[in-house]
Amino acid sequence: MVAVGLVLLLIGVGGGALFAWLALQTSDRVGLGADGLVQLTVQPITVFIAGAAAMLLLWLGARLMAAGAKRKAAQRRELRELKQAAPTRPTEPQRPATRPAEPTDRSL
Repeated sequence: MVAVGLVLLLIGVGGGALFAWLALQTSDRVGLGADGLVQLTVQPITVFIAGAAAMLLLWLGARLMAAGAKRKAAQRRELRELKQAAPTRPTEPQRPATRPAEPTDRSL
């Protein structure tokens, strides 16, 4: 499984490097924008880097959400196991502990 992951990682990095190199070979500019609101002209490498950054943030957000859900599920499982292991009710009510009487020295 690790070997397959490593191969896919290398293919992804190689493909990304190839596309970045191809994008740098052109001097054309790409127009981006919404009609009447914003109009930008950027190089293709800028669009590529923005897409890569967006995918990285998407991946990171998904990983953080999965880790948080996994941790919360483990906490719920542990709490459920602790509740099952604990006795349901004591057979006899516990009496409050009484403090020993303090000696009173009134000789002073």
